[in-house]
Amino acid sequence: MNMASKKEYIKAMRERYCKVVTREEKSHIISELVIFLNCHRKHAIRALRKRELKRAIPRSRKYTYGIELSEPLKQIWEVAGRPCSQRLQPQMGSLIRQLQKFKEIRLYGDQEEKLCEMSHWTIDQLLKPERERLAGKGISGTRRSPLLKTLIPIRTEFEGVTEPGDLEMDTVLHCGESIAGVYGVTLNMIDIATHWNEKRMMMRKTKAKVIGSFHRSRHGFPFPIKSIDFDNGDEFVNWCLYGYCKRHTIDFTRSRPYKKNDQAHIEGKNFISVRKVTGYGRITDQRIIDLFNGLYENEHRLLTNFFYPTLKLKRKVKVDGKVRKQYEEAQTPYQRVLKSKAVSREVKQQLRKQYESLNPAELQRSMEKKLQKIKKLLG
Repeated sequence: MNMASKKEYIKAMRERYCKVVTREEKSHIISELVIFLNCHRKHAIRALRKRELKRAIPRSRKYTYGIELSEPLKQIWEVAGRPCSQRLQPQMGSLIRQLQKFKEIRLYGDQEEKLCEMSHWTIDQLLKPERERLAGKGISGTRRSPLLKTLIPIRTEFEGVTEPGDLEMDTVLHCGESIAGVYGVTLNMIDIATHWNEKRMMMRKTKAKVIGSFHRSRHGFPFPIKSIDFDNGDEFVNWCLYGYCKRHTIDFTRSRPYKKNDQAHIEGKNFISVRKVTGYGRITDQRIIDLFNGLYENEHRLLTNFFYPTLKLKRKVKVDGKVRKQYEEAQTPYQRVLKSKAVSREVKQQLRKQYESLNPAELQRSMEKKLQKIKKLLG
């Protein structure tokens, strides 16, 4: 007798066993089962008393967020500057409203509600194929300068900074795989309190060009500059920048050598704000630099400061010897400027009017056209 036959026999005997009432009848059925199966009496009793479990029917998983949401989510993600899910999720509603205002996105049924209710994990899962398709690394060209080291104080953190006007600065090299020769360099600047970002590209990072780029870019900030912080490269640590800051009453500090965490704000912004646009190729043509400066001063500047959300560190908590970071809700630099008490009402009103007139999708398309033109020149 095979196992299937035994199970059928036990099932039939179990039905008889459950129907009988007297002890003698039950004992007779047990004895019959022991003889037929050649098993221990206790085993026969357990087999007859055992309840037959009904096998649960596996439920098919119900997907709330299907593939139909991938395209609108990808469009919103592109307009927002391809941020991480923690930065994108809090801004989802305002981005959708701005795109719908200019009829740049079409959502059907409850798609808008689903997009606004998505968790960080769901956003990451739906965007995973697109993130893997876009993927890349650069090299550093910072050189130490022994000048003015005793005159420039070291600053390691900005935890107490709550008002706008304190900047971190850094240079991003567009040298390809070698730092030899002449190539383009981007001067990147970020405000600590609001994350307002300005940048400008130049050919070679000479002292005069760095100061000229800073002088031109600092007027793009909607508030006065109070201080700047930079690394130990000789393009910053020199008498020319020292004299410029003294004349314009701008305080200046530097980070510790080989300590990138001292400039965590700008180091984290170099990839998001610069590399995502320029890539890692070598730039040696002045025409290309001029085109990138057009992007930096117009489309990309507006997208970065009005529509690209950023995360800001709230506090650090040490638990069991490990430091855990807690972040504020993601906001755009524009939103942080509006909340700042240090910025005048007139400036805030001008920024509101400018925001209402901006179509992020149109800015994105215009930027893509310029990038396509740059790619053709790069060959």
